[in-house]
Amino acid sequence: MNAAVARDVDNLRRSGRFAYVRALIEQDGDQFTLVYKVSSRLRLRKIDITGAEGIGNRKINNELGLTLGDYVDEALVGEKVRNIEAYCRKNKYPDATVTWELTPEEKTGAADLHLTVHEGEKLRVKRILFEGDQLSGDSFWSRLVPDIFPSKRKTARYESQDLQKVIQQKTTWWITPWFGAYKPEMKEADLAALRKFYQDRGFLDVKVAGPDLKSLGHGKLELVYHIHEGVKYQIGTIGFDGNQLYTSDELRKQVKLQSGAVASLSAINDAAAAVNRYYGNRGYIRNDVRPVIVSDTNTATSSITFSVHEGELANINEIDIRGNEKTRDEVIRRELAVYPGELFNQQKVETSESRLKNLGYFSTVSSSYVPAKGTNTFDLAFKVKEKAMGSFLVGAGFSSVDSLVGFAELSHGNFDIKRWPPIGDGQKMKIRVQAGTQRSDLEVSFVEPWFRDRKLALGVDGYYRTATYYSDYFDLETLGSKVSLTKPILDPFTRGTISYSLEQFTVANVDTNAPSEIRKDEGSLIKSTVGVSISRDTRDQFYIPTRGNYSSAGIEVSGLIGDEETYMLEAKTSQFWPVLNDHVFNLKGEIRTIDSFGSGGVPIYDKLFLGGPRSIRGFAYRDVSPRSSDPGSTEPIGGLSSWYGTAE
Repeated sequence: MNAAVARDVDNLRRSGRFAYVRALIEQDGDQFTLVYKVSSRLRLRKIDITGAEGIGNRKINNELGLTLGDYVDEALVGEKVRNIEAYCRKNKYPDATVTWELTPEEKTGAADLHLTVHEGEKLRVKRILFEGDQLSGDSFWSRLVPDIFPSKRKTARYESQDLQKVIQQKTTWWITPWFGAYKPEMKEADLAALRKFYQDRGFLDVKVAGPDLKSLGHGKLELVYHIHEGVKYQIGTIGFDGNQLYTSDELRKQVKLQSGAVASLSAINDAAAAVNRYYGNRGYIRNDVRPVIVSDTNTATSSITFSVHEGELANINEIDIRGNEKTRDEVIRRELAVYPGELFNQQKVETSESRLKNLGYFSTVSSSYVPAKGTNTFDLAFKVKEKAMGSFLVGAGFSSVDSLVGFAELSHGNFDIKRWPPIGDGQKMKIRVQAGTQRSDLEVSFVEPWFRDRKLALGVDGYYRTATYYSDYFDLETLGSKVSLTKPILDPFTRGTISYSLEQFTVANVDTNAPSEIRKDEGSLIKSTVGVSISRDTRDQFYIPTRGNYSSAGIEVSGLIGDEETYMLEAKTSQFWPVLNDHVFNLKGEIRTIDSFGSGGVPIYDKLFLGGPRSIRGFAYRDVSPRSSDPGSTEPIGGLSSWYGTAE
């Protein structure tokens, strides 16, 4: 009965018609009466908005998010009004306030809503200045051509643009007037960011104040931050206090700090975290390691003592999964690196969190532990918050290879092919349709990351493609399917893949003036291919990596069945290094070779070409190639081996 009453209360609340819902039992002798107490909302009859002269009443009404006929009360309107005020501040009205009046009509149960918007002055940040003894006040030209416009301060440590990068408040330009709204709510966060900038560079006593606001007229502001750097400290002695389980020499090995190095606050905190992790990786929980910093301005050194509070040894009793409404428990548990009954290990817990985050199913992942009742063990819980995994994309674009192209794509990253609704088993499903002036594609792909309950990814693809961008002399049609199995080998960064594909290639619409190397391949061929490859990926992120390496090598053999008898070898690598000012240096290279072991040779569509944005920029697509041997023809016909290297 309790469950049924709870459902009734939830249903009444979700109806939106009531501001308050409560269920209670009234007793009269031996009889019990279930009573639902409710407070009704009013139906919105009229919305009146005044005062929004700059932003406009229409935008305010859209932001309000209420329509005539909705059920409202004072609390709901108050929440909507706070959203409107935040919207006004975001749009350069930092002092905006909104008052409202909800006038009820008891007889009809209706209400009229009147909003009054007090916008205040529209403010934009034109300039952000930083004042400090060691700050450069140089102009753009003195930084660009210092020989002609010499620096004003030879002892300057940092430029103003270094500091502007770390704060959230931005300036407006004449070409971007929609940027640069003054946002007073960012003040404390920006001051903290500036302090951190200096403390991470050894200025542990830095003082940051401001910003002072100066009006430049016409709603434009100048912000001035005041910075007193103080002394730049170096690390002095390093010690430990309170540690009994492990010696100071053992703990010292976990700390990367060196005496004489810059006393970076982030590096000091990272060292404390490393000591804490050392205990956690050996089964101890509830440890607390805090750095105590004693600075001497005379010697410009900071002595650091890590105060250690040692926790207790713990075993894992049960592992609980929370927050997963759609994703099945086993999809999460199979990614965990910890198991019930084993000794607590902080590194394994962090690895488990990283694996769950990398699945892409969850917006947040966190772990916690509580004592298990009646035992000396602990229950470990992983709490997740699911995010929407299904998407429908429609778009269009233009490139030098594909020319004008439009596409529609339906995908889901947490699919379940065995159940309805088909959500929660961790599979990936995608259907993509693409059409343009140079190509048309239909692709269907499916990935099962744990095939037969093993860490073995099964991929199935089907596709039909037509393309005219390969050459002006022919079109290429491809109808095919591919099945692949991928498994981690040696370590989590290295994967091995075996695949099989069956494809039909059709060289169609061959021009009568086409070179003989193209005319000989006119018509359709069946290609059956077995491929084996190995790859290693240590990049920090898949899109726009800043460090790490991706390398792969593979071999493909065609000819088990079908018309084509060829083999291909391929190896490629790409290395990323972070360099100054958020730039990334990338070296990459690739080498390939293909040949035929039958009498048919290598078809034109399988020969090797270079040039274009995907290989050697500055050359037309597939333009780096041997040319036709026909008299008067310069058509690229491809080669049997290729290699290239680039630096970016």
